[in-house]
Amino acid sequence: MPNQLSIPFKQTLPVQIKEAVQSYIEFNHSESHPDAFRWDISRWEELRKDGVGGYVHVNRVDATLLCCQFRVITCMTNMIQIGLTVIYEPAFPSLMRRVCSVEDLTFERACVLFNLAALYSQLGTAAGRSTTESIKIVAAHFQNAAGVLQYLSKEVISTLASSLGQAAPVPSELLEPSLKSLEYLMLAQAQECYWQKASMEENYKDGTLAKLAKQVAVHYESAISAAATVSPSSFPQEWVNHLTLKKHHFEGVAQYRQSRIVLINHARYGVELGRLRIAQNEVKQGLERASKGVAKAVIDDVKSLAKALEANFSRAQKDNDLIYHQNVPPESTIEPITGVNMVNSVIDNKLKDPSLVIGNTDNALFTGLVSHGVRMAIGVYIDRRDNWIKEEVEGIVKQMDADVTSGRNRLLQRLNLPGSLDALDKPAGLPSSLLRRSEEIRSMGGTDALQALVDEVQTLGRSASGILEEVGLFVSRCPFSTLAAGLYSARETLRVDLQRLRLASRIKAFDILDNEASEDETFFAQLPEDGAQIATQSGYFASHIANKSLTAKADSYRQILDNAASSDATVRNKWEEWEENVTVLCSNPVCSRLLGDGVRMLIPARLPLSFPQDEMESMVPSHATSQSTQSAQAHTYARAIRAALEDLDDLRNTRARCVESARQRAGTDDIKPRIVREAAGLARWIEVKPAMFESTMEEELGKFDRYKESVEEGRTKQEELLIKVEQLNQLLIQSRTDDPVLKQREAALQSLDLAYHRYLEVLSNVTEGSKFYTDFSAHLNAFQDECARWSELRHRQRGHYSYRELLELLNQLARATKKSKSKLRADAGDKGEPIESPPYPAVSSQQITSTQPGSEVIEQSSQKALEHPASPIATLSRPVSPHPPPVALQSTPKGFALPAPNSSEWEAVDLPPPPSARKSARSKAAEEASTPRRKTRSKTVAE
Repeated sequence: MPNQLSIPFKQTLPVQIKEAVQSYIEFNHSESHPDAFRWDISRWEELRKDGVGGYVHVNRVDATLLCCQFRVITCMTNMIQIGLTVIYEPAFPSLMRRVCSVEDLTFERACVLFNLAALYSQLGTAAGRSTTESIKIVAAHFQNAAGVLQYLSKEVISTLASSLGQAAPVPSELLEPSLKSLEYLMLAQAQECYWQKASMEENYKDGTLAKLAKQVAVHYESAISAAATVSPSSFPQEWVNHLTLKKHHFEGVAQYRQSRIVLINHARYGVELGRLRIAQNEVKQGLERASKGVAKAVIDDVKSLAKALEANFSRAQKDNDLIYHQNVPPESTIEPITGVNMVNSVIDNKLKDPSLVIGNTDNALFTGLVSHGVRMAIGVYIDRRDNWIKEEVEGIVKQMDADVTSGRNRLLQRLNLPGSLDALDKPAGLPSSLLRRSEEIRSMGGTDALQALVDEVQTLGRSASGILEEVGLFVSRCPFSTLAAGLYSARETLRVDLQRLRLASRIKAFDILDNEASEDETFFAQLPEDGAQIATQSGYFASHIANKSLTAKADSYRQILDNAASSDATVRNKWEEWEENVTVLCSNPVCSRLLGDGVRMLIPARLPLSFPQDEMESMVPSHATSQSTQSAQAHTYARAIRAALEDLDDLRNTRARCVESARQRAGTDDIKPRIVREAAGLARWIEVKPAMFESTMEEELGKFDRYKESVEEGRTKQEELLIKVEQLNQLLIQSRTDDPVLKQREAALQSLDLAYHRYLEVLSNVTEGSKFYTDFSAHLNAFQDECARWSELRHRQRGHYSYRELLELLNQLARATKKSKSKLRADAGDKGEPIESPPYPAVSSQQITSTQPGSEVIEQSSQKALEHPASPIATLSRPVSPHPPPVALQSTPKGFALPAPNSSEWEAVDLPPPPSARKSARSKAAEEASTPRRKTRSKTVAE
């Protein structure tokens, strides 16, 4: 069993070459037919079969080289990715490494080179090393294997990585560190062959053998270091153990041979012992890996060295201890051994020069296809030519066109050319834009439609004000009654004729509130003494308190209507200011001029033909009627400007034709024949690159220089014409500035144009106004209903009790209060305590509900009143009394209090005698002091 390693082959599977090549040629080389390459395809299949075979023989080297160089040629002809799937198994199978399958011929080239290195290594391990000549052959094989691995690492792997990209990862054994480790392994084994050869010959001294052995250890160390950089490791653990053991073995051999030189030449017994100890340590470290997959021949070599070291160490130590007594130096102080390298990575010339393998061009495959370099050169030329035309011809033309339209501060646009010349050359007529606006206004109805809208808005405004000012109020002239908590049932309330009330006249909204306030004052004036206080305590407040929310809302509505009326007046004034100009703009001069009087009578009335036929034209003066000197000069300058503009148009057309001519020339341009001829003149096995045809591409691009020169010549002429146009336009403006007719025409056209915008503005205003009044009327109608409900509710509350019943109740309350006071005074006299009379009789808490007045209270009250018309007092919302009820003293006996209206206590209550029919006289000043009053709006105005 050999004590050296050989690289295993990467096994592959058969592939369908014929179908892939025919499909590739058909779709990528339309100038060629696949049948023309039958021999090439067949030859390729034979080369692949011979080049990737699995048997080891020296004759396979040339076949593998031929197959490899064919891959080089196919790569040169751009047949890298032809849709042919290449499958290779890993050289060192394991669970972590799987079969690699990619559509890339560069991958096949790399695998063939790897197998070539493996073939060289297997030839080296298969050959015998019994003689010096055979050892030289083995060493040569290992060096050739190292050369192939070095060539693969430097020339192919970088291209393979870029070619595969993201399609598939590079196999671990083809990574650069793995290839470097294998290269050092082959060099180490070749160096070992030279050490073995020197050991077999007697004329080599121990010093030379030590240096050769040291270099073997150095190569093994390099192989171990390179393999350690790949994670996960590309090699099995047995290989790593073998490399480690070999490294320690030859380190020990080198120290052993060097120790003999020290002893023989210098008699340094201590140094001898030191080197022997180092050698023993190296052998010991190596033997620790001996049981882990290392070949038996390698272990036997190490054990043989260990025995020799043991014998020599015992002998040297005994001699030194008994005779020489020299000190053994530390390991760090012993001089290291310098190795001598006898091997190198040999790259076969057949790898560098494909012609040495393929021979003449007749043996080359696919020579009829355009090479990859030629195709790239043609593509580079086409891109460069198209970009040159786009930038140097089309780009300049676009820039020159922009100089005319938007350059030089937008010269023609800034000068309003040729629009200003058209206005000057037309002796009569109106601008088309003005005629379109006139037609637009007529289609919208003209002045009649807008006037109708203005009147409609005014009518809507008056209607909205009327809704606020006029509210239906139904007034009853029947006697009024008061409100009081706990009064008798409302069965005796006077009935009101509702039909008569619905036919009552309508009065102003604010007058409704004033009328209600007047009735309220009358109601409080008819009350006897303390009646107003009882009504207020019962929850019935004066009108100026109860109607605060309504009056505030009415004032806000009035303010809104006043603001709207002010805006309406502004719009009407604006319309009256521009109505005449809009009327002129609405006239139809074309129809009036073309149709006779009889036909005009048949036109619908919506067309405003009430003005003379030349109404709008007569308003716009024409420069054709001007006979001034300035007008004649203006026409002269205008003709010169128009001629210059025509020259600019001619230049623009010439530039456009030049661009089109350049595009047509580029469409018929074909550089392929010339590139192919020049590529054929190059060396056959040199890789063609686009840079080789740089001078040819520059020469071909020179054909398009004349188009650029033509465009540049037009640029100069255009600059001169633009300067001329600007100067002539200044003269034209100066002459037209002094022409009064043109100024009048300009002012008239401007006025009509402004009338168009004012029409649209007023139309928008009246439309918004109409929508505002329509929406606001809904709020006013709701406010009208709210006022009606509030007024009716107040009327029902006042009319629920008769005046006579109120007087009778007040007298009863007065007697009850007097009787209660007398009883309290008697009780107080007995106890000696002062008595304090309450200012008014106490009322049951069930009869008083304290709330604040407001619109919400009114709505709730009105709803409850409608649900229970028989007892409106119980449903009336009452605010908090302005004075708190008196607090009864502890010694005061229970006073007199009226039961609830629906209580059964009325049957047994002790009531006071009925009151007299005579009403107590009250002064007017007392009434005003006791009853809060509200000034009506009519009274305020009168004052």
